[in-house]
This record gives sequence, structure tokens and C-alpha cells, in this order.
Amino acid sequence: MRYLLILLSSLTIISCADYKIKSSVDPDANFSDYKSWCWMNECNPSFEGPGYLYERSILENMVNAIAEEMYNKGYDQLDNESDLLVDFHVVVKQDSTLSAVVHEEMLTMWEQYDETDLYYHYLVGTLIINIADRKKGQIIWQSITEKYLPTHPDMSHTEVKKGIKKALKDFPEREK
Repeated sequence: MRYLLILLSSLTIISCADYKIKSSVDPDANFSDYKSWCWMNECNPSFEGPGYLYERSILENMVNAIAEEMYNKGYDQLDNESDLLVDFHVVVKQDSTLSAVVHEEMLTMWEQYDETDLYYHYLVGTLIINIADRKKGQIIWQSITEKYLPTHPDMSHTEVKKGIKKALKDFPEREK
């Protein structure tokens, strides 16, 4: 549970400079044709990632944040007849660096560290969101959001929403 909090907080830090976001789009996709969406797994959200990260309440926050952002972009959540299918994956990797390499301006992001320890330990969290065209059966849009974070970050529902909003920032809004 603790690692899930750590990972998800990687999506929740407010500053854009803290995120590395890459999105890609199928150049042949006509987004004006899409009006509705549902989850890829028979319209039920499913968690993809290491089992030790699973905590139901936090994953529900992520699912709700994605649903809210899709609604804000003009897409209705429907059933098995929807135009788009949405899926997400979470990955966490532990890493470390020599403490001497930690720059003073980075310390506001990190928790306190022991200066006598030779290494500073941190996590790299990644959120991958795939959006597929149901009829074509292929992914038409993808976002990969990466964030460096401390090993014991705080997290809130509001921060999850902000992180998801950033991850879906480049997803096209539906023309009304």
C-alpha cells in the first residue's frame, strides 16, 4: 500500500516542470467522430501494474479522475457500444543517486535525507494511458507521464486529479 501511495503521488505533484509527459496520436484518427468512451476491459476499469501497489481507494480516485477528465473534454461514458476504449498502467522503479549529486534547488521536492548516507533513494513513477478506437481495434492516443518522487510522499484526491489532468492535457477535446 505504501508503494502505491508513492507511485500515485508521482502523478500528483503540481509543477509541470516536475513531470515528463510524452503523448502520441494516430495521424489518421478523426477525433470529431468520437463521442463516447468506456474502459477497455469490458467497460470495467482494471489495474495494470505490480500487485503490491494495489489499494482500492487510491485506484478508485484514479479511475474517477480519468472519468471526470474525459467528461470535461466532452466525451460521454457509455457501455460496450462506445467509440473509445480507455486503459491505464502504473509502473514504479526504485532508484538512487550519490547524495553529493542531489542539488540544493531539488531539495524542496524531496523528503529530508541523511547527509551521512552515501546514497539518496527515490522512486520513478510512470503512468501510461492508452485510448483506442473500438471499431479499428487500435490505440489512437497514448500518454506516458513520468515523475521523480521521494520514497514516502504525501498524497490527496485533489493531487491525483491534477496529475491525471496533466497526463490527459493533450488529448483532443470533443467539438460540440
